[in-house]
Amino acid sequence: MSLMTDISQPPKKPSPLKFIWQFIRNPKSVGAIAPSGAVLSRKMATGLDANSKVLELGGGTGTLTRGIANAGVSGNNLTVIEMNPDFIRSLIEQFPGARIVDHSAFEIETLPEEVCDLDAIVSGLPLVNMSRDNHRAIMRGAFTRLKSGGCYRQFTYRPRCPIGPDVLDEFDLKATYEAMALRNIPPAFVYRIERA
Repeated sequence: MSLMTDISQPPKKPSPLKFIWQFIRNPKSVGAIAPSGAVLSRKMATGLDANSKVLELGGGTGTLTRGIANAGVSGNNLTVIEMNPDFIRSLIEQFPGARIVDHSAFEIETLPEEVCDLDAIVSGLPLVNMSRDNHRAIMRGAFTRLKSGGCYRQFTYRPRCPIGPDVLDEFDLKATYEAMALRNIPPAFVYRIERA
């Protein structure tokens, strides 16, 4: 189901209590004890601008989405998928005009046709809580929608890429460490995944 808004108002910051409540209800799907910080959001949006076409996986409370929007990405150039109804409502309020879609990251291939030729996919998904089969589904879908030269950017709280070498090799991909956000809670590592 696709949800979009056309109202124009300044973005509202979500309450941290919403995030904490969702973490208590389902810690594996949220995957962190606190929302991503502004420094991490900027690092995840590195290289993006108003001409970039971006898909965000797992919009959550919208912190990474805000970093993407602050880089200049807006309107139909920004698609955010999220499955938590509370987070979806919050994202619609915060980012009017963006395409907010209730959709699974494991089925990227079934997104609307216009979500294609992407410059970047930015992911806040808790991949360390997911199986190798889920990793395969995400990589398969992501690289059918990314244009040549496009990249998938993922952060993790562990100092190694959460996509294992076996999955990277299977899809002829390479992972590169890009940055660390020490002031994030907890500290986060950013990886860029692209075609080898």
